Amino acid sequence: MPGKLLQGTLVASILLLSIVSPALSPLHAAAPSALAKEESGELTLAATKAIFDTHSACFVDARSEYAYYKLHIKGATSLSSSRFDEQYPDFRKKQALETPIVVYCAEVNCGKARHVAKKLRKNGYRNVRVFSGGLIEWSQARFPVEG
Repeated sequence: MPGKLLQGTLVASILLLSIVSPALSPLHAAAPSALAKEESGELTLAATKAIFDTHSACFVDARSEYAYYKLHIKGATSLSSSRFDEQYPDFRKKQALETPIVVYCAEVNCGKARHVAKKLRKNGYRNVRVFSGGLIEWSQARFPVEG
C-alpha cells in the first residue's frame, strides 16, 4: 500500500511539474503530441484542472450565452464567439491584460474557443490558453460546473 501511495504522489508531482515547466517533464519526452498541444497554447484536462484548482486564471466560455446559462465550468465568464464584439468592452473592464485566461467551448471539434482566444490575443491579452476538451470532457470528469 505505501508503494502505491508513493507512486501516486510521484505521478502527481510529475504532472504538476509538466504544467509548470513542460521542458523539465519526462512525460513530455515520452509524449511529443502532448508537448505540441502545450506549445500551441492548448491545455489538457489535467493541466486545466490544475489551473482551476489554484484559482490562477479567468475561465472564459466561448459558447452561446444560452448554453453558458444552462451549464458552464464553475466560475467561468461568458464571452461568446458570436457576440464577442458586444461583450468584450465589459470583459475588458473586469480583466487586466496580464490576466491568465483559459478559453473553452463544447468539445475538441468546436472552434469557438480558438476563435475567442485569437480575438483576445489580438486585443492585447498575452496569456491566453485553450482547453480543447471543452465542457463535455470537463463534465465527464465530474469536475465543478454550475448553471
